[in-house]
Amino acid sequence: MAGLGSKGATSSTYGSANKTKVPTKWLRVLYWLLVASGVYFAFLNISPYAKAVSYLGTQAIDDAFIKLISIIPIINGLASIFGMGITWSLGLVLWGIVQIIELLPIILYNHEGFMATVIGQADRRTRYTEKDTDDPTLKQMKRVYNAMPTSMIRNLERLRIAIYVLDFLICFTVYSPVASGKITDFFWIIATGQWGQIDVGNLLLAAITLFAVELIVSLIIWVGKLAYNYNESTK
Repeated sequence: MAGLGSKGATSSTYGSANKTKVPTKWLRVLYWLLVASGVYFAFLNISPYAKAVSYLGTQAIDDAFIKLISIIPIINGLASIFGMGITWSLGLVLWGIVQIIELLPIILYNHEGFMATVIGQADRRTRYTEKDTDDPTLKQMKRVYNAMPTSMIRNLERLRIAIYVLDFLICFTVYSPVASGKITDFFWIIATGQWGQIDVGNLLLAAITLFAVELIVSLIIWVGKLAYNYNESTK
């Protein structure tokens, strides 16, 4: 009987251990599926930027930037491997700059160590009082110093908004939801409720180009945090 009781306890422990592993496995599968979809959408989203670059004049761009691209190891390597032209390569560079600036706030706001460091520095930082007798340059220096370190996050947010505007214009130009391609016509159609004149397919492509990568990265971070907290709770 003792032997049977011991076997039952072992079986129960094994079953309990298996149950704790199941959610972790599913979270891991979801995590890598999100990573794969992120890579897929990232590759698709390069195309509008390549088209935007081509609108500027491929020949002029080739002459001006071909030497620059040829000395960038990663970019020229990708261009040679996939047979990409200079326009596609420049589109990749433009897309990379846009995506990094759009994603940085999402990543930083989800990094607890970074947030704790910035908050701690802001709380402990010495604040300088501006005086009427201060030189104008000194006053400006005090303002800049007093605004640190939160000013770098605020400036990044402002830059992000500007980049989203640029991103929107690029997407609207390449995937115009109206036949004329004019942004004023689009807003006029929206205001007057002429929904039939909107190209829904292009509108969806523009939305995917604008937000797909950011949404997927946010989900990847969320799943990663969920998996970490779940593992911590089962220890």
